Amino acid sequence: MKRIDDPNRIEALLAASGVRGLFDTPGLTFQGFCFEKGEYLVAPGRRMDWLFFLVEGAVRIYGIHESGSLLPVDRLNSPALLGDLEFVEEGRSTFYAEACGRVVCLALYLPPCRDALDRDLRFLHTLLRSYAGKIKLFSEMDITAATIEERVLMYMATACPGWELRGVEAAALQLRCSRRQLQRVLKKLCAEGRAEKTGKGRYRLL
Repeated sequence: MKRIDDPNRIEALLAASGVRGLFDTPGLTFQGFCFEKGEYLVAPGRRMDWLFFLVEGAVRIYGIHESGSLLPVDRLNSPALLGDLEFVEEGRSTFYAEACGRVVCLALYLPPCRDALDRDLRFLHTLLRSYAGKIKLFSEMDITAATIEERVLMYMATACPGWELRGVEAAALQLRCSRRQLQRVLKKLCAEGRAEKTGKGRYRLL
């Protein structure tokens, strides 16, 4: 992790991202950070006292089962917010957030402004929208579709432009299954004539 020390660059990122417009509280001090691939932005056992606004790059969210296996949760592409759940959990995190490549974040250190943010209506609405997005993701994947195959079909039909899945690893994270499970389903769909492979890591519904 590297801190962005250039105040002009931070101001440019704030202007381009519109992050200041997510708050009513005046005088908030934002910082900037760069993370490289494999670095953790959030991790269990490490107190999270920041809000991270992703302005460049993507992170993958996952947990670790007690058996040691990885439990994919989601992939967040910028713009996105990290730390919303931890805000109400006093800094405690259940999942890992790992940079998929170079990630640039605007960051707000919470302890000096937490009381003000608890009364900040616009910020609280930002949290609600973020929570709603997570609830929608989980409900669509878990309630509407029970099996991995059903989740894959629904994902390709509703979340993929042109019904084309692009990137097996990213899709596996969003579908919360292993890469091998997803590839098995995609191979089956192609064999049944319900999908076709259009390129490396790319599949389209027919």
